[in-house]
Amino acid sequence: MKRRLAEMVKSRFFRDTATLQVASAINQISQFASTVVLAFLLGARGQGAFVVAIALQGLLHFLINTGVVPATISQIAAAHVRGNVEKTAGWIAFVAKAGIVFCLAILAVGWFALPWFGEVFYDSREVGVWALILCLEPLFDLPRTVAAVAFQGTRRMRALAQVENADEVVRFFLVVLGAAITGSPLGAVIGTVVSAIFGSILAIELYSVARHDGGPPLPGPREILTRMREVPLWRGMRLGIRVGLLKNGTALFLNIFPRLIIAKVVGKEWVSYFHIAQRIMQIPTLPMPAVARTALPALAEFAGKKDWVGLRRLFNRVTLLTGVGIAFAMLLALLAIPVVVGAIFPADYAMPVFHFAWILALGYVPYAFAAAIDSVYIATNQVKAWLWLTVLGAVITIPLNVWLIRVVPYTGTAWGLALYQSWVLVHLGYIYWFMYRSGGGGFGRASSRDLEDAQVLQEAAIDVGGRRSGGRE
Repeated sequence: MKRRLAEMVKSRFFRDTATLQVASAINQISQFASTVVLAFLLGARGQGAFVVAIALQGLLHFLINTGVVPATISQIAAAHVRGNVEKTAGWIAFVAKAGIVFCLAILAVGWFALPWFGEVFYDSREVGVWALILCLEPLFDLPRTVAAVAFQGTRRMRALAQVENADEVVRFFLVVLGAAITGSPLGAVIGTVVSAIFGSILAIELYSVARHDGGPPLPGPREILTRMREVPLWRGMRLGIRVGLLKNGTALFLNIFPRLIIAKVVGKEWVSYFHIAQRIMQIPTLPMPAVARTALPALAEFAGKKDWVGLRRLFNRVTLLTGVGIAFAMLLALLAIPVVVGAIFPADYAMPVFHFAWILALGYVPYAFAAAIDSVYIATNQVKAWLWLTVLGAVITIPLNVWLIRVVPYTGTAWGLALYQSWVLVHLGYIYWFMYRSGGGGFGRASSRDLEDAQVLQEAAIDVGGRRSGGRE
């Protein structure tokens, strides 16, 4: 047992997972710290207006962007494994070209739509203008995005962590500085946009270093620009659209719509309370992306050996250990909210945040048992069932969400979100029914193309909310 544990700790997969986990924790701490500071600098209403501006920009981003980034990562990884340097360079150029097209489209639509939207729905053209300014951020952030895609695709996880952490530290400093200087959400908005420029400069420097680190070859800036003219945009759109449907739909329902609805129905200050409650309840879920990435190759290995008993045993172990551990951490976080929020936030935050948090916990606790769901769907070639159940969940829960928002004052959106996340119990039920009904005989193995596509869908599913657009304050 000790030897097996030592081998696991020494493995590259464990090191990569640990690196990403530490980087994610640092980012979450920084984002929460900025939330605390902005509460004092802007107040509940000002902070809520800033969050609404981010959500409006995120709404446009997720409606237009088709998910080409996670789709491209899988293609770069596949080319890297095969040693195909030319194809690796082509896909890096593709994500740069697609990024420019989508960023310009977002900016163009935002110019006409966002100020109007802010004025009509929130009686505040100002909020729409702030959202329009935020539409510059993905364009300035594009070099960082390209570097991050290249690092993740070629398994340079340390460089990826450095890019993300450096970007987040700069963002924290400039957003807080902007809010402190202006005393207005506009300062925080400008700080957010300017931080994207500095984040990209840092990413370019780290990319230059990575090109000479002895690892897999990376194309230089001149080669990327040359290939951008050659690579057709439709090349990655097939998978990108499938990823976009999963990732963007989930991001919209988890992060964007709740904030926009609360701002419209209740008021901008309640957006701040909801935002903080959701952030706190998400902290215990930090290990889940790393667990999902770790579980996928392990479960796929059992599927490849047709060891269905081992696959079920591993799935049970991962599901129970992560679920119970995260659920217990959520309970502790819930109990600590009145004390902690009362101590570090303005006095009027504690009770509204707690009220939102305990409702959200009803959805996050079932979600805690979902760490290996995507992985087992992929490993057993049940991706179609995964997608169909996800669509069915949206068809059932969205009308119920609308009803809850209309009949439950203040917290209807939180109840709807808890219901939406509780749909994970249906996925768990299907997986256990399928595993024990088939006894392994019903499991199939995906083709290499299907497996690559499914892995991208998993990355999309676990990446929601972790990027700039619509995901951070």
